[in-house]
Amino acid sequence: MKTGIPWIRRLPPAGIFALAALLIAPVQTRVDAGLARPSMDPDLLYFSSPAMVKALALGYDGLLADIYWMRAIQYYGRRDEARRRQVPYKNLAALLDIVTTLDPGMIDVYRAGSIFLSEPEPVGAGLPQKAVALLDRGIAAHPQDWRLPFDKGFVHYWYMRDYEQAGRAWLLASRIAGAPPWLEALAARGLSQGGAIEVAKELWRRQLESAGRADLRENARNRLASIQVDEDLWTLEFCLERYAAARGAFPASLDGLIAAGFIHFVPKDPSGVPYLYDPSIGAVSLSAATKVRYIALPYNYRDAYKAKLARLLGK
Repeated sequence: MKTGIPWIRRLPPAGIFALAALLIAPVQTRVDAGLARPSMDPDLLYFSSPAMVKALALGYDGLLADIYWMRAIQYYGRRDEARRRQVPYKNLAALLDIVTTLDPGMIDVYRAGSIFLSEPEPVGAGLPQKAVALLDRGIAAHPQDWRLPFDKGFVHYWYMRDYEQAGRAWLLASRIAGAPPWLEALAARGLSQGGAIEVAKELWRRQLESAGRADLRENARNRLASIQVDEDLWTLEFCLERYAAARGAFPASLDGLIAAGFIHFVPKDPSGVPYLYDPSIGAVSLSAATKVRYIALPYNYRDAYKAKLARLLGK
C-alpha cells in the first residue's frame, strides 16, 4: 500500500517550495506551542539566520520576505502572547533582519519596524539601538529616501535622548532631493534646542500626517493626546497650588479657578471627558471613563513645564 500525499508529488518544484514557504509560520507556531517543557525556550526561532533563510529561498526571496514580514507583524501584535514570553520581543529584531535581507526594497519594514523595536516594553521591544541599525541598513539600500534618516532622527530624539544625533540625521534628510522644507528647520531646532517638547510634538504631528500604517498613526495620536493630558494636569496643578497658597485651601471645584482668574475655562481630556478632581488634596487625574490611551513621557518634563507656566503667568 502506497503512503504519502500523491498530489504534492505532481507539483512542479516551484509549487512545492511555495507551499513549504507558506507553511513556515503555522508550522513554527505549532512547534512553539508544543514546547511546554520548562527546560526549553518557548520563544525559539528555528530559522534565525538571514543568510540561511536567503539560501533556502531558492530565488523566491520576495515571497519569503512577505511571509516573514507577516510573521513579524503577528509576533509584535500578539500582546497576550508577548506577556507570556520570558523576553517579550526577543526575536523581533531577527525577524526584521530576515525580511530586509530577503527584500531590501520593503521600505515599510524599516519604518514600522524601527518603531516596533524602539517603543519601550510592554508596547514594544525597548531596543532603540537595534532600530537605528535597522534604519541604517535601509538608508544604505535607499540613500535617496529622506523618510529613513528622518525616522532615524526620530528614534535618536524620542527614544534615546540623543539630540545631537537626531539633528544630524534630520540635516542629512533635509539635503535629499524631495525632502520637505520643514526638515531643515527641524534639524536646526534639534541641534540647538535639544529636549524641547515642542520638537517632540512636531515629530508626532509629522508622523501622524505622513505614516503609511494605521497603527503608526494611532501611536502618534496617542502620544500627542498623552502630552496634552500631561500639560492640562500640570496646568491645573500649578493653578491649584497658587490658589491654595493665596486662599489657604483648595477650591471646592475646578470652576473656582475660573472665578479666581487663574484659568478661562476648565479643560477636558482630548477624548472630551472631564478630569477627576479631589478637593481634599487638590489632586487632578484622568477619569476611568477616558478614551485616551495614556503613554507616559520617557523623561521628566513636569518641572520644566511648571517653570514655564510661572514665567508666563507671573503668579
